[in-house]
Amino acid sequence: MNTQEQWQNLSKYKAHEILKEVYGDSLSLPVSIEDVINKYLVDAEIQSREDFPFKEGVSAFSTRDMDVGWLIVLNGNESVVRQRFSAAHELAHIVLVPNEPTIVFHSNDKSSWVERLCDRFAGDILMPEPAVRNIYEYEPFPFVEDIARLFKVSNIVAKIQLEHLGLPFRVMPGISL
Repeated sequence: MNTQEQWQNLSKYKAHEILKEVYGDSLSLPVSIEDVINKYLVDAEIQSREDFPFKEGVSAFSTRDMDVGWLIVLNGNESVVRQRFSAAHELAHIVLVPNEPTIVFHSNDKSSWVERLCDRFAGDILMPEPAVRNIYEYEPFPFVEDIARLFKVSNIVAKIQLEHLGLPFRVMPGISL
């Protein structure tokens, strides 16, 4: 197993551990990423800002504030599902790579394995594997759009997570992913 695979396994384990700590055995859907961040980090503030001058392609950033603690700032001009994913992605930067140098803006450069790792974590925490597999007990070949709606993620995030879990799905006619 290479280092990136080990980190992905750690990411999946950490997402599961955080959800267990926050929700215990009573996970409700969709996962409230705000509750997860506030209960797990304790000293965190999430802000959705429409007035912040985000660079093109930047959806969020996280930083340590001396008064607030962790500060996660989301691009308020983006959809709610995008903001949820971005908040989960920023949580990953905080919990998986705590010694990462402070970078005010992270680009949408998916060639960085750290950025891909944080995306993987975001998918795992917003669409936890046990909850996804539970759906398949009742609907063995669901529409990806129905899964996305249930977990309050984008269609593309649902598609990626289902592919990652090796689960089959359908796409509604006329929809392209």
